[in-house]
Amino acid sequence: MNITTVQTQLRALNLTTAAREMEEVLGRHKTAASIDWVGELLTRELDARKQRGIQRRIDAAEFPEVTTVEGFDWKFNPKIDRAKIEELTKLEFVDKHGIALFLGETGLGKTHLALALGVLAAKAGHRVYCASTKKLIQQIQMAKTRNNLDALFRRMLSSPLWLIDDWGVVSMERQIAEEVFDLFDRRKHSSAMVLTSNRDIREWGDVFPDPVLANATVDRIFDRAEIVVFQGKSYRLKGRIQLPNIIGAEPVRKKRSVKAEA
Repeated sequence: MNITTVQTQLRALNLTTAAREMEEVLGRHKTAASIDWVGELLTRELDARKQRGIQRRIDAAEFPEVTTVEGFDWKFNPKIDRAKIEELTKLEFVDKHGIALFLGETGLGKTHLALALGVLAAKAGHRVYCASTKKLIQQIQMAKTRNNLDALFRRMLSSPLWLIDDWGVVSMERQIAEEVFDLFDRRKHSSAMVLTSNRDIREWGDVFPDPVLANATVDRIFDRAEIVVFQGKSYRLKGRIQLPNIIGAEPVRKKRSVKAEA
């Protein structure tokens, strides 16, 4: 049996990395026992498969940005509870279907660290569902229109980790709010969640059509949740001039429901 035949057989077994790198490995093991070069070849194949799997999970999650905990500037905002974040990086809360709430004003790094946890989970072998609250609502609306809501829910509930960004920004119609409640209620049996919000918790009820549904949903969110409060300066202004405070009343913004895109 020659090298070409072995390479053909490796490709037939979908061992593409082993087939591609066989000659190089064989050349370095001319004087070694045959099991040595076979072992290295298989190790390379497994490593390549692992990396492809990680990339597939990262691509499937549709992270708006791939971030890392190591890339976070802790010195800029030392009030952020680093110990809690580092505990979350162990991903034990994922196995326990727990919740991490990142609360605080805009620009303090909540999304950066939430995405970093998602990337870590993907590297650890977990599927991740990642969406802003607006995107989640749009997906539910579209799924209801196309009569495939079950498929969306199956996708989410089969993902061990959810990242929901900017909670409390967009108002929900009753039908959507009921689906969100159902989804969050079912989550506790299958998935962990990292949820970020820059709104005061007391204002969360404003996005729901009635207080009963609001209280029930918020109760599901806070059930055994690990809360990290972000305080400090905005990273979005880091390295720029400090903008002055504008004196005057805060403008009243009309809440709106997100329409499904055609």
